[in-house]
Amino acid sequence: MKNEGILLKQLTRFNPTSDRNLRKVASRHVLTLSLLALTGFYQQESSAAPAGQGQVGLFTDHDLEGVWDLTVTIRDAAGNPLRSFRAMNMYIRGGQFEEFGVGTPPGQRGPGMGFWQREGRDRYSAVLEFFRFNVDGTFAGTQKVTRTIELGAGEDSFTSTAAIQILDINGQLIQSAYATKTATRFN
Repeated sequence: MKNEGILLKQLTRFNPTSDRNLRKVASRHVLTLSLLALTGFYQQESSAAPAGQGQVGLFTDHDLEGVWDLTVTIRDAAGNPLRSFRAMNMYIRGGQFEEFGVGTPPGQRGPGMGFWQREGRDRYSAVLEFFRFNVDGTFAGTQKVTRTIELGAGEDSFTSTAAIQILDINGQLIQSAYATKTATRFN
């Protein structure tokens, strides 16, 4: 408040008759700014309420949303592992889904895009598709992956099973496969 008085004197030095009006306006601005600051503080404190009490914050509803680091294991019909590779998945609020895996050379596949949805308390489904390319860069078709996901108890891991369909440029099935996935939340 001492600084406010000095500032007001400096501002009204050339027009002493406006000192009273300027003090009123400045006092109102200081009061408004104080209320806004307190409101922001209150909102920040109230968003820290325990989950399930109606508060929605940026990172309070983990569920499946977020970025995940996966290990994908392609399996034969008997369930025996054939090969494994890494992938990254991003589950976006609203049901969008993006994926990129390294099971196929980058020049022979594009990023996967699709959707996800909740199927139960800790269960989800997701479908994605990506473009496939021949070694010479020409379009080879698509690959569609349909998966079921079971979120771990701490919401920082999940397991998944996936049905894989490899389709030609006309959308006709060429080959199908099966995979399991384990994932940890990317921090």
